[in-house]
Amino acid sequence: MDFWRSNDSSSIIQLALIIVGVITGLIIVIIGLIMTFKYAPWRQPQPLILKLQSLSVTNLNISSSLSDATWNAKLFLANQNSVLEIFIDKFETLLYYNHSNRLDPISCSVVEAVHLWPRRQKLVEARYNSRECEGEQPFVEENMAEEMKKDGEKGGFYLFLGLEFRVKYRTGILYWDYELKPKCPHLEMQFVAVTGVGWLTGDEPRECLVQLP
Repeated sequence: MDFWRSNDSSSIIQLALIIVGVITGLIIVIIGLIMTFKYAPWRQPQPLILKLQSLSVTNLNISSSLSDATWNAKLFLANQNSVLEIFIDKFETLLYYNHSNRLDPISCSVVEAVHLWPRRQKLVEARYNSRECEGEQPFVEENMAEEMKKDGEKGGFYLFLGLEFRVKYRTGILYWDYELKPKCPHLEMQFVAVTGVGWLTGDEPRECLVQLP
């Protein structure tokens, strides 16, 4: 009798432990789902704010070669979320000449990885010249260079800034990965051909479009 009672007690304890384990697992899953539903980036305004603080160019000789020019862009990155951290991997960004309803890349730059704590902001610089992107700059066609020359002689031209990077939003053990392709369109540049210097016109900073997939 004692033997059977002992076995019965062991079975009951094992069953109780299994039930407790299942209930605990369900609670963890439910809490995880609630946290995911509450804090997921797609459930709220885009946490990442991106603005073009400034854009300028020096040593741009539109009469000969565009490769000697140095473009400088300052990007304002901010995390407006009070819970999520933002991690942005090292990425490349392309500067485009905006003309005739088309975009042609004219220069490339590399931006180092960025980490933003909740409710924090940071200013990063992107420099475009012949040494960036391991020296492999976009090929510039002659007809595009000629069109840019004509616009430059008139005192200005339009540019477009394109970015593409992997971003991670994280809170605790929860995280969300996205491939984002922000855009800074319709950038009107004023240019002085004699000095080879140009700058962004109008109000600064410029809002860039950052959308989740």
